[in-house]
Amino acid sequence: MELSNHNAHFPRILLVGPYDPHCGEYTFLAPPLGVWRLAGVLQARDIHAQVFDPNCCGPDVERAFEEVLVSDAWDVIGLSTTAMTLRYDLALAHLARKRVPGATIVAGGMEATFKAERVFALGPFDLIVLGEGEHPLLELAERLRSGAGLAGIAGTALRTRSGGVARFHQVAMTQPELTAAIGATPYDQMPYERYWQRLENVYDVGELPYKAEREARLAEIRSVRLITLNYCPMGCSFCSSTNFLHEAQGGIARIARLDVADCMDMLRHIVATHPGVRTVYFQDDIFVFTRDQRILPLCEEIVAAKERGELPRDLGFISTNRIDSMSTERLRAMRRAGFRVLGFGIENFSLAVLKEFNKRQIHRHIEPVLATTLRLGITPFLDLILTSPHSTLADLAQNVREATRWLEAGCEVGVYPYVIPFSGSALAADAELSAHTVYETRTVPGTTLTWSDATKILPADSQARDAILQIEERFEAACRSLAARVAHIPSRMRSVLWLQAAQDFLTRANAA
Repeated sequence: MELSNHNAHFPRILLVGPYDPHCGEYTFLAPPLGVWRLAGVLQARDIHAQVFDPNCCGPDVERAFEEVLVSDAWDVIGLSTTAMTLRYDLALAHLARKRVPGATIVAGGMEATFKAERVFALGPFDLIVLGEGEHPLLELAERLRSGAGLAGIAGTALRTRSGGVARFHQVAMTQPELTAAIGATPYDQMPYERYWQRLENVYDVGELPYKAEREARLAEIRSVRLITLNYCPMGCSFCSSTNFLHEAQGGIARIARLDVADCMDMLRHIVATHPGVRTVYFQDDIFVFTRDQRILPLCEEIVAAKERGELPRDLGFISTNRIDSMSTERLRAMRRAGFRVLGFGIENFSLAVLKEFNKRQIHRHIEPVLATTLRLGITPFLDLILTSPHSTLADLAQNVREATRWLEAGCEVGVYPYVIPFSGSALAADAELSAHTVYETRTVPGTTLTWSDATKILPADSQARDAILQIEERFEAACRSLAARVAHIPSRMRSVLWLQAAQDFLTRANAA
């Protein structure tokens, strides 16, 4: 989408990241990468675009937002939404409408794409972006500049006069388009150093007694995120992001990702703009595929770039990968390149539950790949869901037992107690599971607007359901006790508390 060059008013656009007042419970404690990418694409077309990050603006977020709202004559205010932050995102949208009544207010992100009707009903939005925002925002800017209407922009949704929602699908970006968009990300404007300082203060890094411990924590904190993939095609039944671009396109979207040369260009750019970086976190849902032609040459290029002095020799990497894509050759190459943590979406150690999650193919790879990864000196990080809608008490016991074993062997874990029914996931759309779904009333802060939100899917099996609810009570009691003594409970500690609570319950119930 090209903007015309004749002298007319180019819209001034303010982009707002998802708002997580719980300091990282619902979002990464890092700049909102997708929002910054949009800003970079707009800026590359000479459109004034600014980012407001509600998670990095001080304690009084509403006041800081109001100051930005009245600081310029904004034509467009775009807010990114997620399922977990929706009520807070909506509160900022209402504040924007109040302070800048003439602006075109736009919603985007996961929740807006999958639940356009709900977002329109709860928020003061003129337009919703479906899927990737680059092309829709460029077209919106052109239409506002020329005085044209908003109807029919590919990749958007509008309210109809009858009260419905009209959707205009768009094709996902091609590989060259995605590469250009990622390359336009203005890393030089992104406040990573402010986030690092905030995290160092939270973790009291300066107070750690041993240098090795301080260095390890700094390597973890001083990370910069990079996305090289448009979406994960695995189709896990609990996942919504796998369907994000399909929903926007109205059909199956094609995979697009950066090639080796593009990845290297971005790594050099990140190091140049943030020289204090210790780790690059590849934030792709899946970084290494089973039939992957990129990972080995990329590792070779990283090693060569370090030898030439283009990248720091101690620069480390973190990525999330399919565990069934890991061979010893690939693991050794990643270790040489500096990959120190590899995330694996194990989800569950029970084959029956993995079948339910549409992940049965990974089961036989778990044991050998984790053992090899640890032997080569890389830390596996395991994402786990303790229960599923059809899991049993025996599945739960097996999952906790195996998770504890691998934790003791040197893995790290991220634990969720049950499936969260994210909009757009197959499990959330399964009507047969509604009887086992827990709903909570959500209120948009500062308004009387409420809605019933699906927050958890509990096991249909009564023993497993009662068990996970009692484990949850034990976990929350442990968190309250710990919170009275420490300023911050890291996510890895919360995961350990989940496993400890589960182990205690199962032992008492003679089900361990």
